[in-house]
Amino acid sequence: MLQASLLVRHGHPAIADAFCATRLSGGWGAAFGTLPPGLDLAPIIDRATPKIG
Repeated sequence: MLQASLLVRHGHPAIADAFCATRLSGGWGAAFGTLPPGLDLAPIIDRATPKIG
């Protein structure tokens, strides 16, 4: 809960939404951290992609 509250207050909204959906919703199925449909993944991928130049 502390991690989620910090992300909601200080993180990127798409990342906070994904974090909360995968850890707090309870509907993550058989694998912890499974991403549900409908999340905005572009900002997450952009942050994880190395910047060249």
